[in-house]
Amino acid sequence: MATITKVAILGASGTLGKTLVAALLQNGFVVTAIGRPNSKPFDHASVTYKTSEYDDLAGLTVAFENQQAVIEAFNPAAASNQGVIAQAAIVAGVKHLITPDFSSDTFNPYVDDLLIFEPKRQAQRALEAAVERSAGAISWTAIIVGAWYDWAIENGQFWIDKESRTITRFGSGNQKTSISRLSLCGDAVVAVLRSPDQYRNRPAYFQSHSVSTNELASILKEVSGDGWNIVDIPLKGFVEKAKALWDKDSKDNVKDRLSTEVYRMLGTSALFDEENHYDGDFSRMVEPGWGEGLDALKERIARLVE
Repeated sequence: MATITKVAILGASGTLGKTLVAALLQNGFVVTAIGRPNSKPFDHASVTYKTSEYDDLAGLTVAFENQQAVIEAFNPAAASNQGVIAQAAIVAGVKHLITPDFSSDTFNPYVDDLLIFEPKRQAQRALEAAVERSAGAISWTAIIVGAWYDWAIENGQFWIDKESRTITRFGSGNQKTSISRLSLCGDAVVAVLRSPDQYRNRPAYFQSHSVSTNELASILKEVSGDGWNIVDIPLKGFVEKAKALWDKDSKDNVKDRLSTEVYRMLGTSALFDEENHYDGDFSRMVEPGWGEGLDALKERIARLVE
């Protein structure tokens, strides 16, 4: 595949999108941000801005013209448009597409049990069908990084609450979990775009660390002293309770599941299964040379909770 230099990104204005744009520009890529017509324009002197609805084949095809790669950094809810996005990319001559993953392993064979990944799974099937129809004209990569631990701690979304100095421990606390700094998403994107054939048509796994909650508790005590309170949440019956709530939300016609308690519960189940059934720890599959070591984790945790 020819060297990729021109990249379009969908969802550039979000937390992930801004991180990816910064990494792309820093590494010499020419970036075009594509937003919906009614969204706030992406304002950056070094980024071209275009608009199109994500379900508009003609509009997206025009927006993708002269682009060699497309990155999907949007909210998972937009994944329902994957078939249209892929077809527009093919028509426009795009050579590589990076899917809207950047989190848990949606390629694990058991994740369908957890329900929340179904929109992404459907999107992946639509993409693979489009790629097959294209006879190899376009390829794809899914980037899996686990939880963004630095962003999550700063925003109160992690199992470490620095404000109350509380650690939430699900189950035994011995389960390893793959976690990454948010900026690693950008590093991974750059790596994929520089060597797309190496990552062609497959998920690629990147992580900063693989660590258990009990190990994190020890690190916190070492870098910030005593005074941390551990709250234990048993996992027995956890998934069953979450699925019952899911069924209730379905009966109540809840549309925005992303912000619901049950969504968080099922996501938690993916990370902390005692048998690693859903590959919350995917360290065995990480690309060679990726990983940042214990000292780096200690240094970053110390800064995050100070």
